[in-house]
Amino acid sequence: MDFLELDPGHINIILQYKIKLEKLGVKFDDEHLKETIYNYAHNLEPSIQAFMEYCAKGQLEQPNEFLIKALRYNWKPRNIANPPDLPVFTAADFDTGQTLEERQENYRRLCDLVKRSCHPSKPSPRFKPLRRLRLYDQRPDLTTIAQLMADPILRPEIERAIFQHPEWGYEITPNGVQELEF
Repeated sequence: MDFLELDPGHINIILQYKIKLEKLGVKFDDEHLKETIYNYAHNLEPSIQAFMEYCAKGQLEQPNEFLIKALRYNWKPRNIANPPDLPVFTAADFDTGQTLEERQENYRRLCDLVKRSCHPSKPSPRFKPLRRLRLYDQRPDLTTIAQLMADPILRPEIERAIFQHPEWGYEITPNGVQELEF
């Protein structure tokens, strides 16, 4: 990484966020990114913070392109007081060293355990339900969905659940899961 033409303050900002950005997939050896950083250095830190907030929605296919957009279009973070601290898990975070079959078996056992402990097999005869809970009353939050989508084993199940439950208000896009605007 050679940003020798930048002033020391901007270089310190890059070094401060370098590890977090690389974990999100940003490649600093990209010439297009370097050129954009040179030309839009006046907005460097707020754009990096806004980019990291945007990454909280899900893992990005082309993180360099989104960071370039953040710099060029002067993105501002919503929560300046508490900049995000790498909120998204990536596929590498789920690498346990087990084979795919072992992980699937562990996941199946976990699902069985949750079903047995959370859902009684017989309804209680003392209480008559007044109404059925609707699924949108139990809507999962976007951060949880994004983190589960990062796991390659869980991703197909989460995608299927989102398609089966449009009342949750989520949509799968090339950039990850996004909330629908009503």
